[in-house]
Order: sequence, then structure tokens, then C-alpha cells
Amino acid sequence: MRLIKTLSNSLFAALLLMSLAMVATATPWDGTPDDPTPAQAIWVDPKNITGVDIGDTFVVDVLVNITDPPGAGTGLWGWQYQLGWDSAVLEVVEVQTHGDNNPSGDLLPGHTSVMVADNTTTASNHTYLVAPMSGVAFTGVDSLCTYKFKVIGEGSCALDLIETGKKQVKLTDDAAGLLIQGTPPIGTIVDGYFNNLSPIKLYVYPPRIINPDLVPCENFTIDINILNVSNLYSWEFKLYYDHFILNGTSVTEGTFLSTSGTTSFMIKEFKDAFNATHGLVWVNCTLLAPPPVSGSGTLATISFHVEALGESVLHLASTTLHDPWNGLIPHYTVDGYFNNVLKAHLYVDPSSIIDPTLLPPAYFNITIKVANVTDLYDYQFKLGYDTAVLNCLGVIIVPFENETNFITQLHVDDAAGFIWVNVTYYPPAEPLTTTDPATLALVFFQVEGMGSTFLHLYDTRLSDTLDGEIPHDTSDGFISIVEHDVAIICIVLSTNMTYAGREVYINVTVVNEGDTPESFNVSTYYNDTLIDSLPVTDLLPNTNTTLTFTWNTTGTTPCSNYTIKAEASEVPYEIDLADNTCIGGKVKIKMLGDINGDGTIDIVDLTIVALALWSQPGDSKWNPDADLNGDGVVDIVDLTYVGVHIGETC
Repeated sequence: MRLIKTLSNSLFAALLLMSLAMVATATPWDGTPDDPTPAQAIWVDPKNITGVDIGDTFVVDVLVNITDPPGAGTGLWGWQYQLGWDSAVLEVVEVQTHGDNNPSGDLLPGHTSVMVADNTTTASNHTYLVAPMSGVAFTGVDSLCTYKFKVIGEGSCALDLIETGKKQVKLTDDAAGLLIQGTPPIGTIVDGYFNNLSPIKLYVYPPRIINPDLVPCENFTIDINILNVSNLYSWEFKLYYDHFILNGTSVTEGTFLSTSGTTSFMIKEFKDAFNATHGLVWVNCTLLAPPPVSGSGTLATISFHVEALGESVLHLASTTLHDPWNGLIPHYTVDGYFNNVLKAHLYVDPSSIIDPTLLPPAYFNITIKVANVTDLYDYQFKLGYDTAVLNCLGVIIVPFENETNFITQLHVDDAAGFIWVNVTYYPPAEPLTTTDPATLALVFFQVEGMGSTFLHLYDTRLSDTLDGEIPHDTSDGFISIVEHDVAIICIVLSTNMTYAGREVYINVTVVNEGDTPESFNVSTYYNDTLIDSLPVTDLLPNTNTTLTFTWNTTGTTPCSNYTIKAEASEVPYEIDLADNTCIGGKVKIKMLGDINGDGTIDIVDLTIVALALWSQPGDSKWNPDADLNGDGVVDIVDLTYVGVHIGETC
């Protein structure tokens, strides 16, 4: 089954910080001559070659270790081996032997050597090296031959010291005794391995289990798989899960390592409640003897019992992979995901288009998408729309993953305002399984007129490979071809000058110049300081309303002028913003006693107070500016204040 994308989920990210450092109990055989230390050994060095790109070169040696010759022999006298590799991946470009025919070599002085290289066979390439028995025997560790390879393809292969037929590995001593022949004890002949495939992946399979039928008391299994590994000898992982949703019931070893030989499989912990929220499966496995395993396969299978409705990440943590030499194998992990409540979702994307620039006869398109679906093999939908606003130009079907094996039925009735689509797949087409959105169809429209319309999905059906109906829900689309525009058209001030601490009333009139009711805020300012913000709710098209703001001038500076400004907030999809701001004039803050506001307290101001003397609000001669102390009456106190401050100026 094809899976579109890998689910990304960080539900258990915190667990990584809580995990304790654990060391695998398995101790792989090292494979080098000194651990354990065979008296005689021959091996490829380095044993693992990775990360070399096509076109690049690398060098390996065939090394020998002769430390304890048996019998009458005193050391290495002659050798024979054949090295094999995959000619589709590697090509030998240089071979350097270490004997008399190589001036830089010092192994077995006085010997001669013969080397035969074959780069013609497509199955493998071979190098065959023979050193005749003459000269002085050798003991110690040194290189028999150095090979320079060029990478010509992508793949993996052994650098194999072949031990079959007439071309067996043979090391002889000076008494014609065999130090090594054929298949000797473990640790004496060690091959190399090359791999330039994709990065090694440790992952949960299937990566997503989204099935509303997996209700409580149902069971399912997952595999922990490995991809593109080289020389795997042991592995370990922890798997966390939400124990309120799932209960782990068993774990068994996969077949990947056991194809090479006997293994030690250990369940270190299997807890239904590792902590307050998570269960834990912690296992490791190691081979008990070489050779290691390369390629892809299943490491373990885990069974679960469904406890409740919900979702759970199946999170891999503390993973380790080792080669036979106890080296860590770099890799990355991919978690799994379980959900038994998600329904498939068929919907219009985008869910809404509100764009005043889409004026007739503009063109646009929408997509019909599906998400959270498993095993989808055919589908049907109808899409309805208002023909006064839109005209359907056509529909394009988007196949699953470029499949070609499907039948399409399509009908567009633009007069009635509906589209009918029916797509049926047939073998060998693969079904669609995805949690992420996948496009099923593109629908193209032309704008006919101003207005709004729903893009309504109905009579929908999703079916699986067995023609079973897939439960799903739908979401419609919406398009609005209307103008959105609000404006401030008038500002009226109760006065243009006052004393600090007095109140100024500001009337702001706003209008909806668009085609649909609008809600927004109106704010007033003196200079750049906010006075207040008031809401406007559902103002109908082509109507206006007036808002009254009260400005308490406490804290302002006498002899200063303040600019009054009003702003209407931008409504969604509004284009014309120039008329959302308006300047309403200036207000002067006067000196107390400068009744006429000319910047000087003089005889004119004294006269104005005298003419209003003994008046109160409502009287014909009442003048609020003459009531300097604001007690509601113009009296001798106000007259005295002007007299005392006469002559003061701004």
C-alpha cells in the first residue's frame, strides 16, 4: 500500500530528555586480529566504507598478521587470495603490491609476486595474488596489497576474500605448512563492506494506522524495520506509546539477524505504564557468531491491544545499531502513529475566497482534497454553486501518484449550477492511504457577477479496494466577490480651545462604502496619544453612524496646540485604506485666565469675566471659560484670578 508522507508528530519529544543512557548488553565479536588475537589472520581494512559518492575514489588494504607460526615454520612464506566486489558499483583503478616489484614495499624482501586483475565481468571483479615461495619468511602485521577503487554506481557489496574452489585463501610458512586455508576458525579471515545507498533508516511499519474500526478490545501488530544497513551485528531500541490508548501485549524477534545464524534476543523491559502516561517496549538482539547481515528487513514485531479511543505516537528512542567490530552504525528513526477516531475528510480548498479584485470576468480555481483516508480506490462528489456569481469552465482529475488505471465520469451543468465527478480505479493501480491532504480534482471558474456563493459538496462517496464505503465528513467552500470599504467622513469638535483638565467632545462619523455589513473599531488621538477606541458592529452597506469620544485634557500643556485624528481599523480584504484616517483640526490648551485664547492675560480677559459676573449655567450671559475655578458660577474669585495674572503671556 502506498503511503504519501510520513506523519510528523512531537507528542513524545519530552521523553527524549528523560531517557537514561543505556548500554547494550550484547558484545559483538570485534573481528580484528587483536580482539581476539588469532595467531594468523588476513583481513580487509577498513572493514566498512560508507559515504563515498559516485565518481569518488577510496583505498583499502589486504592486511596480514603472522605472530605465532605453527610447527617447523618460522613465518609467512607465500600467500594466495582472491578479492571480489560488485563491478556495477566499484571499479579497481590501481593495485599496489608490497614486494620486490614495489620499491616502496618491504614485505617479504627477495620475493616476487604475480597479480591478476579482471574488470570485465558484470557479476564481480576479482584480483588474484600469488607470492612464490622464496626469500625470507615474515612475521608481524603488514599489507599484502593496496587497492584504489572508483565508485561507478549506487549500491552495496562485500569486498570479499573468496574462500571457494581453487582460489581459496592460503597462507603458507617456510616449511610449506599451511597457516590458513579455506574456511579457518572465526576471526582469521575478515571481509570488507561498501555501501553508498540512502541513509540507514530504523522505522515503524506501517507508519500510520488510522482505522476507526480498531475500537477497544481489538488487536493489531507493527514491525520495527531496518533499511539499507551494512554489517549489522546487534541492535537495541525503546518504543514508547500512550498506555491509556494502547496496551503492548507481546514482542517477538524478526528474521533479519537470524538469517545469518543464532541470536540472543532479550526483552529488557515491557511495561504498560512506564510513567504516568506512556508504555515502554525495550529490547535488544545480537548475533552470537559472524557473519553480520546487510540489507533491509524486520528486527521485531510488537502486538498491541486497543484500550480506548484516541491517538498515540509510537515513538522510537535510544536506538543503537552495532557492527561486528562494536562500532556504532549511524542511522535515523521514523516514528509510527495510531488513531482510531479520525475520519476521512473530503473538502474544498481554499475554504473561503473573499477577494474584491476578482471582478468579472476574472478566472480562478479551487481544489477538491481528501485527508486521513486509508485504502481509497474510488470516489464520487457533486459540487453546487450560484450561477449568478460563477460559471464553471472545466474540471481536471488529479490521479493518485500518477496512476493511469482509472475511469472518469464527469458532468458539468452550468445552467443548474452543479458538477458531478466519479473516478474509479482498477488493478494494477494502488489505493491511496494518507493523513496529509491529497488533491483529487481541480475545478476552474469564471466570475459572472458580484455576490457570494457556497461551493457545496454533496452526494459524496469514498470507497476502498473491496468497494466498501469509507466513513468521511465534508467541508464546503465559500466565495465572496464583494467590495469591502469603510471610511471616516466627518469629525466635529465641541471646542477648539480649552483649559487643561477640561473635557472636549469629539464626534466621528463613519460610513460603510462596501457591499457587505462590516464590524470594525474607531480610535481617536491627540497628536499620537490614544484618546479612546469604540466598536462599530454590523454597519450596513451605504449607511453611516456617529460615535462620540470624550477627551479629558488633564496632563496636557498650556499654550500648546494638539491635532485631533480619527482612524477606522482595516476590515478583511479592504483595499482602499486612504479614507480610513481623518484629521479633525486642532485644539489649543489655554493658560488659565486667557479667556479669549490670544496668548495674553489682559484687560480684555478681565472685561469678559466682568460681563459674565454672577452668571451660572443656563443664564444668558453664562460663559464657561470665565468660570476659571470650575465651581459653576462666575464670581469675584474668577475676577480676582485674572487681575492677579494680568500681563502674563505664552
